[in-house]
Amino acid sequence: MTAAILSIDEQIATMKAAWPQFTARRIDRRAQSARWAGSVRPQFASYSLEIRYELGSFPKVRVLSPELVRLPGNSEGQLPHVYPPADDPTLCLFDPSEREWTAAMTIASTTVPWALDWLACYELWLMTGRWTGGGRHAGQLVNHARETTG
Repeated sequence: MTAAILSIDEQIATMKAAWPQFTARRIDRRAQSARWAGSVRPQFASYSLEIRYELGSFPKVRVLSPELVRLPGNSEGQLPHVYPPADDPTLCLFDPSEREWTAAMTIASTTVPWALDWLACYELWLMTGRWTGGGRHAGQLVNHARETTG
């Protein structure tokens, strides 16, 4: 039995209940899409995030501020576990090929906590130069992003 796909209105309601610091805006009623913006503080710094979601696709999370720091020459990439473009990346929060996220899940209970985890790993990576969050490495992610977006 397959779980029911959640509507944009249901996603907006669960986000409002769980993460009231995020404001929602419907992007396109026909395309069933929305955008959330809000601030979180996983450990040391506060981050302003944007989450975009269109029914039938995956949530995309960007850090609006502060700008993510790159570490040129780092063995795991200048900024690991993100999808291109390099100048405005989205966070790699799950592996779509493993069906770790489906449209029956709430963004509030998956995407936001995963973004907090990513940011905590990012802060540790800045201190140590080592990504501890698991997942595929930079080259694999770029190839995987191409496979899942086109």
